[in-house]
Amino acid sequence: MSASKSTSSRGLRLDAYLSRAGLASRREARILIRKSQVCVDGEVCRDAARRIHSEMVTLGEETVESPAAHVDFLMHKPIGLACSHDQRESPLVFDLLDGALARRDLEIAGRLDRETSGLLILTTDGDLIHQLTHPTRKLPKRYRIQYKGELAVDAVEQCQAGILLGNDPRPTRPAELELQGAGKATLVLREGRTHQVRRMIRALGGEVVGLHRDRVGNFILPDDLLSGDLRPLDPGGRALLLSDKSL
Repeated sequence: MSASKSTSSRGLRLDAYLSRAGLASRREARILIRKSQVCVDGEVCRDAARRIHSEMVTLGEETVESPAAHVDFLMHKPIGLACSHDQRESPLVFDLLDGALARRDLEIAGRLDRETSGLLILTTDGDLIHQLTHPTRKLPKRYRIQYKGELAVDAVEQCQAGILLGNDPRPTRPAELELQGAGKATLVLREGRTHQVRRMIRALGGEVVGLHRDRVGNFILPDDLLSGDLRPLDPGGRALLLSDKSL
């Protein structure tokens, strides 16, 4: 059974229900529930873990509309923002969200480091996160690289064969490096280790000075989605994300 079907059959936790409806973050929802501001079928409910199926939920005197099963967004991440909810790492990607969207229970499916820009997927769907990030999926992701230095003459072949990174005994999975001249290249990975692109280029003799992810699966970051902007992901885009045809 998929995560989405399982959630549907078990219902949503009350705190998640309020968050999905865009009325509060999960933390804020738990506070509202503890303060007896939430009713289920006309009765005050102080149990944030209560499962909601078809019951009527009210916050104060307002009826809470049943939230959509899941919401998905794509974002053009700028450099300088952390993919984290931890305010100690500010500024954050989530700082770009405002209003009701900021209170959605959104998570990132496939993070980028602070100094990497490009395509991010934000979703409330744990099943989508699993499909996009689980190692067994081997979903291709393309990165556009600017680097300085001279790469090894057999850099393309090394990427195809797999590279040992530091003390990691496992070589990288076969990757597709395309050299484009003048310190530019693209690299397609089918795994996600910490700072992997930067470490691979360093192992090949160069140093990354600019890094941008423009493709996941067969979904390409739209040219008209400007840095710092986001928009809903439609079903067609979702299908392209999960396509694992060779790039």
